[in-house]
Amino acid sequence: MSRLVSAFAWLAALIAFLDAPGSLIAQMPTPESVLGHKPGDDFYLANYEESLDYFRKLAAASDKIKLFNVGQTSEGRDWYIAVISSAENLRNLDRYREIGRRVSLVKGLGDSEARELAREGKVIVHIDGGLHATEVASAQHTIQLAYNLVSGDNDAAIRRILDSVILVLWFSMNPDGQDAVVSWYRRNLGTPYEVSPLPWLYQKYVGHDNNRDGYMNNMIESRVVTRAILDQWFPMILFCHHQTAPFPTRIWLPPFAEPASSNMHPLMYRWLSLIGSAMAVYLDQHDMPGATQFGNRLDDWYPGYNDGIYNYRNIIAFWTETALYRYATPHFYTVQDFPRENQELRKQIFYSSPWQGGWWRLADAVRYMIGASMGTLDFAARYRDELIFNRYQTGREVIERFTKEPPFAFVVPRQQRDPQTAALLLEKMRFDGIEVSQATEPFKANGREYPAGTWVVLMDQPYANLVKDLFETQRYPDLRESPEGPPQMPYDVAGWTVPLQMGVEVAAVTSPLSKDVRSKFRLLDKVVPPDGSVTGSGSSFVVDHRSNASFKAINRILRMGARVSLVNKEMTLSGVQYEPGAFVITGIEATKMQSLASDLALKVQATDKITEPMTPIATRRIALYNSWMANIDEGWTDWVLAQHEFPHSMLHNADIRAGHLEEQFDAIIVAEMPVSAIMDGHAVGTVPGEYVGGIGNEGLANLKLFVRSGGTLITLGNSCLFAIDKFNLPVKNVLSGLKSQEFSCSGSILHAETKEPGHPVLFGLPSDLALFFARNPAFEVQKDFKGSVLIEYPKDESPLLSGYLLHGEKIQGKAAALDAVYGKGHIVLLGFRPQWRGQSWGTFKLLFNSVLYGEIR
Repeated sequence: MSRLVSAFAWLAALIAFLDAPGSLIAQMPTPESVLGHKPGDDFYLANYEESLDYFRKLAAASDKIKLFNVGQTSEGRDWYIAVISSAENLRNLDRYREIGRRVSLVKGLGDSEARELAREGKVIVHIDGGLHATEVASAQHTIQLAYNLVSGDNDAAIRRILDSVILVLWFSMNPDGQDAVVSWYRRNLGTPYEVSPLPWLYQKYVGHDNNRDGYMNNMIESRVVTRAILDQWFPMILFCHHQTAPFPTRIWLPPFAEPASSNMHPLMYRWLSLIGSAMAVYLDQHDMPGATQFGNRLDDWYPGYNDGIYNYRNIIAFWTETALYRYATPHFYTVQDFPRENQELRKQIFYSSPWQGGWWRLADAVRYMIGASMGTLDFAARYRDELIFNRYQTGREVIERFTKEPPFAFVVPRQQRDPQTAALLLEKMRFDGIEVSQATEPFKANGREYPAGTWVVLMDQPYANLVKDLFETQRYPDLRESPEGPPQMPYDVAGWTVPLQMGVEVAAVTSPLSKDVRSKFRLLDKVVPPDGSVTGSGSSFVVDHRSNASFKAINRILRMGARVSLVNKEMTLSGVQYEPGAFVITGIEATKMQSLASDLALKVQATDKITEPMTPIATRRIALYNSWMANIDEGWTDWVLAQHEFPHSMLHNADIRAGHLEEQFDAIIVAEMPVSAIMDGHAVGTVPGEYVGGIGNEGLANLKLFVRSGGTLITLGNSCLFAIDKFNLPVKNVLSGLKSQEFSCSGSILHAETKEPGHPVLFGLPSDLALFFARNPAFEVQKDFKGSVLIEYPKDESPLLSGYLLHGEKIQGKAAALDAVYGKGHIVLLGFRPQWRGQSWGTFKLLFNSVLYGEIR
């Protein structure tokens, strides 16, 4: 009997062992056993909740994977990542993260100790499931990749990877978007709209622009990722998957095309070329033809990409582009579908295994992505020591560079037109991993004396290349195949100088700062503007209109029920000069005004001595046109209004067609979009019926009645062409019909001048403006024009401040913004985007003033 009991005890122990996490022969849950499908199956996409459920089950069954909560998304979802490595590495994870932190921050570390840490450490590799939720294979491949790694005990290559690499796997980089896209696809599966586009943005406010928020970190998701990478994981390699390979290639790999940024450490480019080649070799070795490198105009010029900005922080960061048809629906291609130059299937240096056509399924995209990820991980394992030491070496050399050559620092005075925005600029830099200091005493730099309190960014820090790239002006190179040939146009933005965009005064320090001067600086853990306060006495309170924060203040004040007016002329109170448009608040308690001034860092003057004429303003009924064509610029407009607490409604096509707009709204904003998107929208048969069409002629008639009755229509960028054409305005777009070689400005900062300083749309703005211009119009008014030219490009010099402008003479002396009278109302044409990507804080006031215009004209 005792032997029988012992046998049962032994059997129970064996079963427990087999079920235990980490058991060598424990059965890992396959993706199909949990999801009911294999990742990549035709017509199936896993959403974020299903992916998370699988990863939880996998983590419960294996000691090679751990899940970490990194925060929440914009829609409040708990956001998890998976960390995969050997069981021993995960037990010592804190030590390896500390090694990553030390080699990334550099200071206090020497070469010999860094070599020792490189030998001890593990390569931390960030791989993610893609920023763009409509590029669906990315978040599907991470499921299969995780299973392959944790169940790969019998694979020598996988064992080597797990021993040498710590994989930080963001199995979904956009949980909200993943769920939105999967829900839309499932809704339409098997209908005529199976592959129809999503009619709204898949990430709150920004949609596809979630990949262009790299240095501003305006979005919650961007901030979560930035903090995790800079403060928690310290990767040496960062790899983001995308899906727009140049047809008919199946996957595009680094290196990038020209031009390259001059502000990245040269080792970044060398490693990028090596990793791209390693991925290409891996794909060809595993029967995945069609990989291409270089070319496709995917350059490394613009630092705004969330997956590229890390190169400026000495992380080898890159992306790939895998072929995509639509969602999980397969498609068949013949060679005759290829561009003519590809139909011969000729081998090329960077396309040595041409794809020959056939079916392309989601499973193929998943397989290629797994191949690219495995090629990267295998590369990381082979070059472990060098990659860890490289993180230290590049940072050390950046520090050494800026101890020997300018700029040695950037100085930012606290006395600014808009001190709150100046502080915001520096706080964004600090969030980007940049050290920001403040002077405790007066000091001299560049032959000028700066007072205590001045902000300083010293350049002897490991991420200083990013500061240089963001603070200095850009000059996009003239790239031509021949002297007579057309120039190469930028792939994306050509000029982005952040201080210019934000209207902040910044000075580069061109001479070394002495130890005595440097001793006067203290490192900040937060950048805040000068304290807000109320000075003087009286029942009226004056707020400077030049600050963006002043608009947030008046919106709060109006919600309190207090009264707000605008002074129509320049005035001086208690020695302070106020420009036209200063806000005057009455009917509010002094204690509440003090609290508001403190909260928003506003300088407020209390007085009873205002004699200048004033115009009262009330809460404006604002509408933002929201078509069903997923407009990113509309999303950014929504975000800018929300950030400054402007109450506003969303106006859809059916609302405009229903009419009575003049009874509901005072101002209607139409963001950047083509005329056809407004008038016609989606064609019949391309999307479900409720999303078909635009405003049509009926809606146009209602918009005309709205303006004629006294409303304000505000058009941004190319939506101005809608107003010019459909309202028959006597205005000409001087760039109409020009080819790219005749005029080009795909995204640059231009100089412009205000023409009517007392005009309410221009209140609070300087006479010289830095505007962001991206493929927009420029205007010439005709003889019957009624209204005002608000802003013009200079007549006698190129408008270019930063970036690239081809044949800028075409817009010299032409108008950038107009106020057109239409009946009792007005149409404000802002021929650029004053709210561009939530970056151009220096011109936000043009939008804000325009929505208030009906009250103050």
